[in-house]
Amino acid sequence: MQTYQNQQGMNQQPAPMGLSDQELAYDLLYQEKALMANISSEVVEGSHAGLRNVLNDMFMQIGQDQLQVFQLMNEHGWYQTKPAPQPELQTAKQKYQQMRQGL
Repeated sequence: MQTYQNQQGMNQQPAPMGLSDQELAYDLLYQEKALMANISSEVVEGSHAGLRNVLNDMFMQIGQDQLQVFQLMNEHGWYQTKPAPQPELQTAKQKYQQMRQGL
């Protein structure tokens, strides 16, 4: 079986179907993001309270699943981020509060 080097220079075996662990993780992450986008529409359009509750619970679970995939990728160095400075967090919070108030 052919090996290759990942971003850290470590040899890795390809996963089934020729995809590396990193490629599989990216695929899973983007699928989770797509699920979040799709279910968010369903949550806000649901007219039955019980259905809305189920969809909202699913939305929250998908968010947790997406976070776990991201954290795994970050730990392996496959998805690097930098910490946001506090002023940037406040700016983002104000921006979205203003958008919400404008609705």
